Amino acid sequence: MTYKKLKSFFFLVTTILISFNTFAAIPSGYYYYAKNKKQAALKTALHTYAAPMKELDYGGGAGFTWEGFFYTDQNADGSVVDMYSSTVRKFNGFAAVDGLHIEHSFPKSWWGAYSNSAYKDLFHLYPADAVTNMTKSNLPLGEVTGTPSLDNGVTKIGANGFGTAYSENCFEPADEFKGDFARSYFYISTIYEDYQALWQSPMMNNNTYPVWKSWALDLLLKWHRQDPVSSKELARIETVYNIQGNRNPFIDYPNLAEYIWGKDTANVFPFPNETEPFLITPRRGAALNFGVIQVADTRTQKLHVQGANIQTNLTVKLKNNKAALSLSTSIIEPTTALGGIDLSLTFSPLDAGLVIDTLILEGGGLLETLRIPIKALASADFITLEPTEVSPVGGTLNWISDPQATAYNVTLLQGEQQAGDLIISTYVEGSSWNKAIELYNGTGKTVDLSKYTLQKQSNGYGPFISTLQLSGTLENSKSYTIVHRSCATTALRDKAQLLDTLVLNMNGNDAVALVRSGVTIDMVGQANAGAAVTWGADLTLQRQSAVTHPLSTFNPAEWETLPIDSYNMLGNHIMAFNLGEPLIIKEISNTTNTAYSIQNLIPHSTYTYKVEAVRPNGNAIAINTMQLHTTALDIPILMQATSIHDKSFKANWEETLFATGYLLNVFEVSGKADTTEVEGFLGVGTSGTPLPYGWTGNASGNYETTGSAGIAIPSIGLKNSGEWLQTKIYNGTVSSLTFMYKYPSAATGSYFILEGLSNNVWVRIDSVPYNKTTAKFYPIYSFSAGQGMKSFRITYKKSTGNLSIDDLQATYGNQESIYIIKDFPVSTNSSVISNLKENN
Repeated sequence: MTYKKLKSFFFLVTTILISFNTFAAIPSGYYYYAKNKKQAALKTALHTYAAPMKELDYGGGAGFTWEGFFYTDQNADGSVVDMYSSTVRKFNGFAAVDGLHIEHSFPKSWWGAYSNSAYKDLFHLYPADAVTNMTKSNLPLGEVTGTPSLDNGVTKIGANGFGTAYSENCFEPADEFKGDFARSYFYISTIYEDYQALWQSPMMNNNTYPVWKSWALDLLLKWHRQDPVSSKELARIETVYNIQGNRNPFIDYPNLAEYIWGKDTANVFPFPNETEPFLITPRRGAALNFGVIQVADTRTQKLHVQGANIQTNLTVKLKNNKAALSLSTSIIEPTTALGGIDLSLTFSPLDAGLVIDTLILEGGGLLETLRIPIKALASADFITLEPTEVSPVGGTLNWISDPQATAYNVTLLQGEQQAGDLIISTYVEGSSWNKAIELYNGTGKTVDLSKYTLQKQSNGYGPFISTLQLSGTLENSKSYTIVHRSCATTALRDKAQLLDTLVLNMNGNDAVALVRSGVTIDMVGQANAGAAVTWGADLTLQRQSAVTHPLSTFNPAEWETLPIDSYNMLGNHIMAFNLGEPLIIKEISNTTNTAYSIQNLIPHSTYTYKVEAVRPNGNAIAINTMQLHTTALDIPILMQATSIHDKSFKANWEETLFATGYLLNVFEVSGKADTTEVEGFLGVGTSGTPLPYGWTGNASGNYETTGSAGIAIPSIGLKNSGEWLQTKIYNGTVSSLTFMYKYPSAATGSYFILEGLSNNVWVRIDSVPYNKTTAKFYPIYSFSAGQGMKSFRITYKKSTGNLSIDDLQATYGNQESIYIIKDFPVSTNSSVISNLKENN
């Protein structure tokens, strides 16, 4: 029996961007270019100079939207700030939170679902209750009149009663959030005013100014005035500033709205006069990345430097003074700074490897030194690079410049008969010093290992500084195993080609990278996940045989998880290749670029590309191939039905980017509706009794501190080995289960067993060990109707320490779907469903 299980993680954040109750001053010079302007010109100036400098990728995980939400929308108790409902949900690290959507408060369908910077901008993205978000759909803002179709105490949806120009359904947030939404809308219409041709909204016109229809502008200004900037917004702007490098002007200076659209449009906005020296550009958060070039090649980047009130010469220097990097000047005089100067930074590597440095701008009376990180990579070989801008239907193929090349030939294939490069095939983090890393060569040729190093990150954060230089050669279809030098297990030591103490000193939160000529090509483990995230403790990870190319970002879906001290497979890795000839999808000849955008591919598919440099004295083929994994299509977001009659209605959903059509399902639901019950154990005393009605068990205590309880105290305490807790028998089949658990103190060697009553038979669902942390965890388990889950039992197996359990939530019901239409193809994002039963 298989259970779909999503385990949540607790992240110890080693660097807090900004605390939730600390507000920073507006950076000097940030609005310099918007001064002395009014109305439309003021708005355009903000559009030009206040846009994001960088953005997180869209979705869940480290480096994605939910990591941003972890910092921007988390309450002090770990719960999610939800401006759409009162349902309390907890963060589980950077993962997407079950029951919540990434909400585009300014609906994405209003710009045709086009994937652009606005799509990922945190200043209008918020975590939102999924049910509310689906009901809200792409409705405009408004003030509900009459009986709402939805009113959850935070959100109302119903007919708009504000003004007379728009009377259809609208979305009305709680009074305490109305200003938040107004300022998000002002921000989008300003920062992204160049999207004016795309606007498709009952609130907007297709122009850059004033953008808003009269009734909509009146509404936004009303909400903006009545709900002024809150402490929540002031904290959030600083956190987003640290992530994206930009600010929401209407939070910094709320009166800007009056000077652009309101009562002061005849006047220039009175920005404060700044007398202290400051840099206008580069802005804080700027970074220089040269990418990868070949040894003996040269690449130059320009950096515009401009300042105001500069009193003396600015000094420009490199912190580490790397020989491969050079500056066009080291001094910028005050008059030059005022007019602006393009500073040139040149990268001319003589050796392969990664160059990390910092460009420092200081002096001139500046109160703060500006430090700009620099990253540059040099490869000894002509290589292909990982694709960028990957979508469900394509991406950009990349490779480095060859100094001798006059052009390049590129071939895109589906299927492959050889590996792209070496891969990390096995990771072993076992008991004591049973630690190993295995590499596998499926390239079809003997590989020179001296070009490769293994590098390790320490405790889930920072640079990869522990380095093991490899040597010798590795034949095709052979493995190379490195084992910890202190390993005392003979059977494991006998598999080693190399013994190591530096990189192999792993404890389960140390990501390990495989680096070729300075370029990271493969990764095992979650980099920068924090010390508390022991993703790789006490287990073995084995690469799936279908994986033929390395990947510089760890993808858990490529690995199988095996029990602790599994290592018999070492030396026997298998790589499964395509049996037939690869299918050529595209051939590009004699392009002079080092990138090529490819489209019209199949979603959620894998493609391989290879590159050849055209040289006067003979062509050179890149030493590696690379894969492009197109992403899956987004799941369409449902919208409210419209045109509802006695026997028909119109089904609606948001347009999904890249979709060429949709499959529509319409069904009746019979049986009892899903019910969600949460048990917080509020009546349980210090002896572990009385248990809630219908529950059984022999718990010996409770915990009455917030640190060891969930939403509210107390929690159940299992304090002796063999103590157990069983839920009631639920009145329906359980589809999902979640609860809080915590080991209040160190509990080395302890674990608990979760069992479920499945079709009247107790079956084991999970065994959860103490994982070297006393953090709170919120695992989520999902079950199919056929499993017939009706009750659950938690049994504590104690070695040391105790176990706390709280907030157990079960969702159950006896619903059955009876299809009227199944997988019916539709080319648009709506469809009329007819010939239905009345009053059904």
